Amino acid sequence: MNNKIDLIIAFFMIFITGCDFSPTSSSEQISDYEVIEMIKNAEKIEISNDELPSQSQATIEQEYFEYEGLANWKASDLGYMVELSGRGQRYGMFREAYFNMDGRKLDPNDRDAEDREYGDDRLDEDYECFKLVLPVTYTMPDGSTITVEDESGYGGLREWQGNNPDIEGEPTIQYPVDVTFRDENGEVTITINSDEEYRNAQIEYCSSDRD
Repeated sequence: MNNKIDLIIAFFMIFITGCDFSPTSSSEQISDYEVIEMIKNAEKIEISNDELPSQSQATIEQEYFEYEGLANWKASDLGYMVELSGRGQRYGMFREAYFNMDGRKLDPNDRDAEDREYGDDRLDEDYECFKLVLPVTYTMPDGSTITVEDESGYGGLREWQGNNPDIEGEPTIQYPVDVTFRDENGEVTITINSDEEYRNAQIEYCSSDRD
């Protein structure tokens, strides 16, 4: 009787060993793009920057130095979504970055042909939420100013940076500025008077996780 029980137990253990029940095995087959989509669609809670994994914080500091953090979101057991607002030459731009639970940046291009055909091509790219009404004036890190009269005028900012590689800092825009965006009623123009108003406008009109 004991021998039969031992045989049954041995057979059951062999069966379990042959079947991969590891919780990590299935996740290893999921592309970064699929994880991003799950984070986007999952219920999330807002967290502070300090609650992000240290690897995520370092990546944001190194790769997104031309952006300011708007909000950080955590999807339990999936990862994080970070909303970023452009500043300086990227004023008016908005983008999102995604990280797994360990803090590794997820690659939206890690997807198969079907996902590429039907997926969102704007992942990990700038989205122009606001369009600046020109002319606008920028204060450069050395205190000088450059006025951008039209789109070609942004070359002056790049030329300044090329001529002053040792001067740290980003151009800052002089307020007030007018910006335009589109909503259900068509094109709308609003005036922004400070960095705080700009941040609030980005949260209200650009953020994908708010109404």
